[in-house]
Order: sequence, then structure tokens, then C-alpha cells
Amino acid sequence: MTRRDWFEISHDGWRQLSASRPLGRLLLEAIQNAFDERAQRIQVRLGPTAIEVVDDAEGGFGDERLVYTVFLSEKRQDPTRRGRMGRGLKELIASMEAATVETVGTTIEFNDAGRRTRRNRRKRGTRLVLRRQFLPDELASARALLGACIPPRDVMLRVDGQVVSRPELVLELPSQELETVVVSERVERAELRSTSVSVYMPREGETPQVYEMGLPVETWLVPWHVDVAQRIPLLEGRDGVPSRFKLALEATLLEAMISRYLDKRDLRGDWVQDVISRWPVKTSLLEAYVSKVFPRGAVLGGTNRANDRAQQIGAHVIEASVISHGAYLALGRVLETSDDYVRRRAAEFEGEDVEPDEEQIAFAAAVRWLARRVAGRVIRVGFFARDPNDAGLLEDAVTDLDTKEIRFNTRASLRFDDLLDARTLGLVLHEIAHLETAEHDHRFIDRLQFLAGHTARVMAEGGTELAAALRRGDPDGRGDH
Repeated sequence: MTRRDWFEISHDGWRQLSASRPLGRLLLEAIQNAFDERAQRIQVRLGPTAIEVVDDAEGGFGDERLVYTVFLSEKRQDPTRRGRMGRGLKELIASMEAATVETVGTTIEFNDAGRRTRRNRRKRGTRLVLRRQFLPDELASARALLGACIPPRDVMLRVDGQVVSRPELVLELPSQELETVVVSERVERAELRSTSVSVYMPREGETPQVYEMGLPVETWLVPWHVDVAQRIPLLEGRDGVPSRFKLALEATLLEAMISRYLDKRDLRGDWVQDVISRWPVKTSLLEAYVSKVFPRGAVLGGTNRANDRAQQIGAHVIEASVISHGAYLALGRVLETSDDYVRRRAAEFEGEDVEPDEEQIAFAAAVRWLARRVAGRVIRVGFFARDPNDAGLLEDAVTDLDTKEIRFNTRASLRFDDLLDARTLGLVLHEIAHLETAEHDHRFIDRLQFLAGHTARVMAEGGTELAAALRRGDPDGRGDH
């Protein structure tokens, strides 16, 4: 059963639909045909009432129906040929008041009287003349878009006499698995195929774009032009790329470039964050990303208390508020949270318990008295011994909010013989302030300022006698500790 006569086309509707597309996009349809036919010279002249596109392709149009039959195409099967729907050239012609297509052996004219075909003596290539009134702005936009093309290496493209130069190649990535569009058994399908991807530096004044075999499709946030050497999925208007494909292409670039081509500044780009948040990247890529972006000892932010403790013992906390939820989950594959980090390092940072000597016993008594006098707190004081960690960090003291105990490291540079040593007293007040909060927030700062001021007043009122008693560890004058 034939279905060839089921439908008819409204020529006015077809023309209105075609004319709604930007002029530059329509002209790219002619350029892509010339690229596909392996023309070596392509020339475009843009005038206020006529546009001419000329190429020197060997064959021209072998079947004249390809010029005027909508959806008829000879290149659907091959995903390395740019056209796919048999629409582009017809849309370009339909958007004009008149047009002439002069190809090898045949000239086809389109005007108010209709379509007329006649024979000619042309031996090579195609000449396309398009006529209507063109506005200066649309000509300028079209000129810029055509100038953004990346011609094949052996092709010279001229736009209004100016040669379109190829941008500087950064690198070429062979054998990349990306989605393409093929036609199998008359059905258009998407499938994965291996292709090469070329990365270019944008030419002066250009915005980075996604390219399909040298033709600009859509601007994007990646800082380079990226040209895919096969058909790519396009949106309905053929002037945009589905977000899923862009994300896959960005992930391909990130994986290929992270080791040698991307520095810390590059990796903070929005497109990188998007890939890490939304794409199932490899663990090795995440590890490379972390090593370049974050300092050594990075952990993911957890509870406020764990964050503060992790910072105290040498970790760099990545606050959850500064990264997306997706990035947080992805980075969790290679980074600990601050809570896990603190639990893992707890035993190491506690060190070995130390039985205090007479000097340390007197010091502990003085610390307990100071906590009662200036903070109104009854505390315990203990001692431990621990050397600096691998990063050179030495923990001077730790405070346990639950047990109300302050523990001092006997290997730290503390004056156990003189509580009033400036550094030692400052550390003691710091730890007493932590009895209020484990964090180094405004609450902690306010408490520390109060304790410092109150201590200064107590010492001023007590004078030299109190100072001497504190150094002996007997501020109450009872002769014991």
C-alpha cells in the first residue's frame, strides 16, 4: 500500500517556517553541502539585495530533486556527513523572494512564476544566488556566524573576500564514544559511535562554541571551541544541542584534559562543577580534581563541631554550602567527611596519657582555679604526650566539652612552671573558652574576649601576691594542689 499521497504541504507555511530562522543559520546549510561535497574553494558574497554562494565541488547536485524535494537526502546513512533531514537547502531557498541554483549541467530557478529547470554548460561546482531585501543587522550577524566556521584543512572559505582562518588547535582526542544520529531502515536513531574531538582556542573576539564537523552550533561555558567529527544530536530548530549531549562532551573533555591541560583556575569553572555534579565520572578523575583544587588534607564539611575540630587537627574543611549537593555526593567517593576524619584521627591526636610531675600538678591546680574564678566552671585537667604529625602540626591542648576536661601536651612549648607566661596563659584561656563552644565562631570570640578582660581585672586586683600564688599552683593559699 502506498502512502505517498497522504499529505500536502502548505507552501506559505513552509516559507514562513523557513524565514523564521536566522539568515546565518540558513546560509550554513549551503556551506555544509559544500563541505560534504569536498569543495576546495567556497566563496560567499553578502549584499543588500542578493547573496551568492559559489563552490568548486567536483560533482554538484547529481539529482536535481535534491534541490527542491523536502526531506529527500542522499546522505542520511553516513554520520560523518553533515546534513540529515533533506531540509536545509530547501529552507534557505524558501526564505527568499527568488533564488537560482546553478549546478553541473542544470540550473533551477525559483521566482514568482514558480520553479523552472533548464540545462547549462557548467562543468564543476554549484553557484547559489539568493534574492530578497536583507537588513544590515542580519547581514552582519550572518557574516559573523559564517566567519566562525572551522573549514576543513584543505578548504578555503571566503566571506566577502576575507579568508576564514582556522583557529589554533589545542589538542585532538581520537576514539571518543559519543552519541550520533544515523538512519537505519528509514528510521532515524541515536547511537554511540567512536569519533575524534578537536579542541581549539577561540579566535579573537569569539565566544566558545560546540561545533559539528566545522559548523558552529551553540555557544557554551567551556573556554574552548570543541568540534565533533560526526553528526551530533540537535534541538528542533537545529541551532542548539541537547543538554545531555553537552554534558557528555564536557565530561569527555574533563577526563582527557585534567592531567595536563587544566589548572586550579580552570577546574573551578562552572562547566567542571556541572560535570562533577551530574555525570558518573571515574574515581581517578575525582582524585585528580581534588589534588589540583583543594589543599592537602581536604575533608567534606559535616557537623559544625566536627568541622571545627577537624580544622584544629590540620584538615582543610570544604564547606557543604559552597558546593552543590551533587558535587558533595560525588566528592564523597574520594574524601572523608569532617566527622569521619575526626573519629579516625581521635586516637592519634589524644596521644599517650602522662602522669604529671610536681610542676605540672601545680600548673593543673592553677588552671582549675582560673577556670572557677573567671569562667565559673569546675573542670578536670590532664596531660598527654604526642609529637607533631606528618604535616608538622603539634596539638598544644584539647578540650572535651562532655567531660569538662582540658588536656595539655607535655611536648608542646608550654611553660608549666609559669601559667602567666603570655603564650601559655593565652592558650589556657583559649581552651577555657571552648568550654562554651567547640567552634571558633562569634560566640567563641565573645567568650574569649570576656575571659581575657576578666582575667586582667582579677590579676590587677590580686597583684604580685596572686601572681606568685598562681605560679606556685596555690592561688587559694592552702599549700596543696
